[in-house]
Order: sequence, then structure tokens, then C-alpha cells
Amino acid sequence: MTQDTFRESFCQDLSADEALVMAVTQKAPLGSTFGDNVTAPAWRNKPTWYQVSTQDRMIHPDNERRMAQRMNPRRTIELDASHAFLASQPQAVVDLIEDAVRETAG
Repeated sequence: MTQDTFRESFCQDLSADEALVMAVTQKAPLGSTFGDNVTAPAWRNKPTWYQVSTQDRMIHPDNERRMAQRMNPRRTIELDASHAFLASQPQAVVDLIEDAVRETAG
């Protein structure tokens, strides 16, 4: 993405400075990311938890919800967040991960 559209498209809930750092350090995904066939997705055999970003402009939130439904997660949370939810709402993500650890520890 171009630097001038990066924030509005990818991380509108971050500050301008945070978005600029992300924009100038972004790397293109590997081409194989879109072409490799996954034959045994882990979510079919392992427990999952899922987070939906309700303000995501890269993946529509309804598509995220469909992906979550397909995975049948133990828990799904929805955050009022952009695609960059890890940066904008890290504590909510940590909480979800800690819930997963508690449920699977033993």
C-alpha cells in the first residue's frame, strides 16, 4: 500500500506516527501465501479462539465471522478495531490468549 493511504486503509485506529512507522516498514506478502494449498489446517484438529475486527477495511468483518464460524472456535471476541488490532488493542488480544491458555492447560 502507498504510505499516503496506509493509515486509512489498514490502521485507522492508530496514531499518525504509529501508522507512518508501519507504512514505511511494511513488506509485501510472499506470493506463495495466495497460491499454496493447505491440506491439513490445524483448526480442524486443535481448539481455536477467534477475534473479529469490526472496523477492518482489509477483510470485511462478515468474512471474518464466516471464517470463525467455520473453525467453530471455543470463543470469539469482537473488537472495535482496524486490521492492525494487535497494535491498537493489545490487551484484549492478550486476554483472549490467556483464556485459551487457561482452557487448555492441564
